[in-house]
Amino acid sequence: MGNLIRLSRADVQSASRMLARAFVDYPLLVHAVADPARREREAAFFAQFDLYYGIRYGEVYATSPRMEGVAVWVPSERLPMTTCRLLGAVPWRVIAAFGRGVGRRLVGPSRHVDARHEVLAPFPHWFLSLLGVAPESQRHGFAGALLRPMLASFDARGLPCYLETMEGRNVARYEHFGFRVLEESSVPGTSLTSWAMLRGNPPQTR
Repeated sequence: MGNLIRLSRADVQSASRMLARAFVDYPLLVHAVADPARREREAAFFAQFDLYYGIRYGEVYATSPRMEGVAVWVPSERLPMTTCRLLGAVPWRVIAAFGRGVGRRLVGPSRHVDARHEVLAPFPHWFLSLLGVAPESQRHGFAGALLRPMLASFDARGLPCYLETMEGRNVARYEHFGFRVLEESSVPGTSLTSWAMLRGNPPQTR
């Protein structure tokens, strides 16, 4: 993966602190936690959920030990995040803290995006579960550094890549890397909009 470093469980705390700052204004988290100060604390548990899951079942990379940017990738055969899989990947203290806090307001939106994911991408693929760059490191090419090696690997294997975002500004950014919008949908019970995006083509069936 070029100059990227693959993260382990020992890196989760430092990675989650950076991702909490990167996602503090993400629409999904703003929906879940109104208070910005509390939101950053809760965002750390949000990030830890994905980090632990990705380390156990997929691949998680950072741009360097300084954690300017981090990306979490999960193969489709390890989705959705079932209770059994979560218990095998995420420490109970994180699950409990997440459930008491931000997790309660994310249940509905999460079910919506998971259901659309299953419908829109029922074929083998990789899922970009999370990508964040530290606020002070944004617009310096770190997102591209995280994306390009993995996307090249998927291209070589003929595998598509799927993602979803609830930040409209991200759509053009991902289009720059070859993703296209499959669906734009309203998240029931919220004012949120979700964009499902795919890069590459579904494998041909025989």
